[in-house]
Amino acid sequence: MGFFEAINSVFAGFFKFSGRATRAEFWWFFLFEVIAFTVLGAVDAVMAFNVLAAAGGNELALLTLSPFDFMLTYYFIITFFPRLTVTIRRLHDVGLSGFFYLFYFVPFVGGLVVFVLTLLPSEADDNIHGPHYRPTGGPRRDPEGRPRKHDPMQGYAVLDRVNAPVTPEMQAARKAEVRALYEQRVLGKGPIVAE
Repeated sequence: MGFFEAINSVFAGFFKFSGRATRAEFWWFFLFEVIAFTVLGAVDAVMAFNVLAAAGGNELALLTLSPFDFMLTYYFIITFFPRLTVTIRRLHDVGLSGFFYLFYFVPFVGGLVVFVLTLLPSEADDNIHGPHYRPTGGPRRDPEGRPRKHDPMQGYAVLDRVNAPVTPEMQAARKAEVRALYEQRVLGKGPIVAE
């Protein structure tokens, strides 16, 4: 995931608290925030210096400025929810609850704790918060190309065959499978394969 793709993903999920955000998505957005903060902070500093210059260097002139005269105020209002949601989704990607975001409110060390948690690697497999990000898309496959057992859609694969007519070959194969299993487990013939 690149810079623009990450920014687009974060702003597209403006109010999306569920799901996962990869390290790339989170840290590309963090870089975007650093750049925006630097540029808008410079614009606000120039505006404050202009107010000071117009007042002849009187620092009390800065008290005439409202918080809404600064561009950073609007930036923080606009990006509050995307910043919140991408951090919560990043915590989900690590395998933690979004409630770990509340560590931000612990004085002195809370922000550092959340910072360290966002540095942790993503869980390699799907978790309760959603599937793992796969750039190529599609479900994970084993070496033979079959979906892995943890694929949540695998259980639905048999539904299209539920109402299929049973052919004599299918019936004979089922009988042979049941007979072989009976002979293995009950009669003790042949090797018992642990499942």
